[in-house]
Amino acid sequence: MARFSVAAVLFFQCASAAFHSVKGRPSFRQSATRTNQIATTAKSTAVASATLDPNVMNCFVKLPDNPLSATGLATPIELQAPCSMNVSTQQAFAEAAVFDPTTHSVSIYHPLVINAGDTPPTPPVVPNLPNGAIVAMWFGFNGGVLQLLDQNGLNTNESPALRAIDCVNGLPGVNNDVFGQVSWCNTQPFFAAANASIASGQLTIPDLGVDKNGNPCPTSRSFEIVDACPSDNVPTQYLLLPDGTTVQDTAANRAKYPDAIVINNASDEALLANIVDPVIGCQPFLNPSLDDPGTMVPSLAGDELQASVKQLAPVARVPLNDPDCLLTSNGDISPSKTNAYRLGVNQGLLGNGPNTDNGSLVPYCDGMISIAPPFFQGFQTLFSGQPSPDVTVGNNLFTFLCERYLMSLMQLKCPTAVKQPVTCATDSTGAATSCAINLGASTATASSAVVATATMKTTALTRSATTMRKLPHTRPATTRGKVDQTGSAVPVKEISQAASTTTTRSPVQTDATSEFLPSGRCTFDSSTF
Repeated sequence: MARFSVAAVLFFQCASAAFHSVKGRPSFRQSATRTNQIATTAKSTAVASATLDPNVMNCFVKLPDNPLSATGLATPIELQAPCSMNVSTQQAFAEAAVFDPTTHSVSIYHPLVINAGDTPPTPPVVPNLPNGAIVAMWFGFNGGVLQLLDQNGLNTNESPALRAIDCVNGLPGVNNDVFGQVSWCNTQPFFAAANASIASGQLTIPDLGVDKNGNPCPTSRSFEIVDACPSDNVPTQYLLLPDGTTVQDTAANRAKYPDAIVINNASDEALLANIVDPVIGCQPFLNPSLDDPGTMVPSLAGDELQASVKQLAPVARVPLNDPDCLLTSNGDISPSKTNAYRLGVNQGLLGNGPNTDNGSLVPYCDGMISIAPPFFQGFQTLFSGQPSPDVTVGNNLFTFLCERYLMSLMQLKCPTAVKQPVTCATDSTGAATSCAINLGASTATASSAVVATATMKTTALTRSATTMRKLPHTRPATTRGKVDQTGSAVPVKEISQAASTTTTRSPVQTDATSEFLPSGRCTFDSSTF
């Protein structure tokens, strides 16, 4: 597998920083390792340094009029200054899913995000939408907080146009309350139509199949895969050209722009479809691409539809303690905000009836502790032979997944396990260099509210101060000729990463010295997956 771009590193850590806390400490996912966050293009470094500010973590995108129409989807979304698609921790991404009520099928389109004022040298493909199409759109971000604006600069709570298509940035109706990196529009009508079609047998969702160890393949709601901030960000990628403009990542554009850099919104969905599945012998759920006809692509929409009907118990749904779901104003748990998030990713509302859950932290933590370590151990040899999505987290895929798991327990503030089955040794930068799993250890959590830190050094861990991005995703071998038969990507070019300045974090999670910003938001998003 090719090494993921800086944009992908944020993928595993809920990197959604609170809007009000831009001066807060960067999170784990916000600790990318690179000389700076400015993508290297043909532009002179002097010009780029003079005009780009990599320290800005909160950004805005302006949506076109009628963004869910064919014309609107093909009209670029504009990232507002001072943010730039040339800065890895300011890159924004979009995914649209289209439900055809006649054929009962789902297809995917990737709206293009550009810098405000730019004109893409190759215009986005205009999708051919079916009659009566129901379109939803999701947004992902590699920085702290991304907010949606209409053409008049109004946000999702103020804009009649955005309210009309149910755009959600956080707790609806509360200005400045944000999820962080993620947002969406029109998800409820889309999922309602798709779910009804599935229930009637008209939309067929493929079975999960079994992995190389004979176990059911994981979904985005499997405890083998989830982290502190499940189901966040999108597996979208663009091409960044030498002149600093962006174009859609299509086969035609890859051929036309061989010097382009592939940039990605690392996401939990991409970790599953593009990294883990190919290694363990599983096939991700793919849907036709409307911007790159003839290809099949993974998507947040497809993953969540499959997980909703194929994931066996226990199901890892978004918990109340998900940092993305805490109130931006004070970091408190909010059932209303958690429900708003769940509606955006096709999950049932909090409850106590059949096929529901109450979002409690302990069952979620117990699920991770009891299920993830055996999965890691079962594929330890295979995972150890794969490159790390982010070498600042672990030196191969195995150590990366183990360290990501440990950091998620800390970020969620899980009760301390009676005995933690996973232990990792880290280097001077805090990256895991080796991990061991003792399945004889008890995996039940204790009643203590202390964060699970059994495997952490007594000395503080180190992370770079810049935002760790989710690893840029690569498409499975069945989707594009530029991917080899092992599922490894052959990107046009990738952004290099180098060590940056570092900050230290105490091994015990506290609001003052943790990877949470003052709001308590998830800054360690699975940015690195």
